[in-house]
Amino acid sequence: MVPNAAASGQLLSLDVIDGSDSIPAAKKLLKSRTGQTGISNWDASSIFFEMHGLDVDERPSPRTLVFLYAADMSFRLRWEIMPALQEGKCVVAVPYIETGFALGAIAGLPRKWLSEVFRFAPKAQETYRVNGPPSARIASPTTGFIEFCSSVMGQDLRPKFASYFDDLERRGRCRSL
Repeated sequence: MVPNAAASGQLLSLDVIDGSDSIPAAKKLLKSRTGQTGISNWDASSIFFEMHGLDVDERPSPRTLVFLYAADMSFRLRWEIMPALQEGKCVVAVPYIETGFALGAIAGLPRKWLSEVFRFAPKAQETYRVNGPPSARIASPTTGFIEFCSSVMGQDLRPKFASYFDDLERRGRCRSL
């Protein structure tokens, strides 16, 4: 799916609880970088935008949502992230694969299965998270991936995602921004 060509740029991962924080947080992260930079945001392929508002009786399962997220990530890598990295740019992927792992963990999907689904994605050189206090209500389901999943699954998943990212930070696998 993703070319294995060596990239001279830098890939930064940024996972956020509230989607409205994603672009401001990515810009904040990029302020400390020199050279050309870029941001790759979720739903670049419009998979989730197209799904929003479908009038169907059956909701997609967490496994289906993980597959769709992986498909969107593959699109972002192919058309946004890898070309920018090959040009030597610093790119913030917001969110990146850890958000997919978080959804899978919340839904009880096997870690090995999730690793196989996301094996195509290169490891980020640095991983960050933004975990501000969630607003009282969920913004539009298309604001962010977590809002979309919360809407589709009929519950506010932000506290569960926050706990997942808290655990990652405790284990030294990401840093707060």
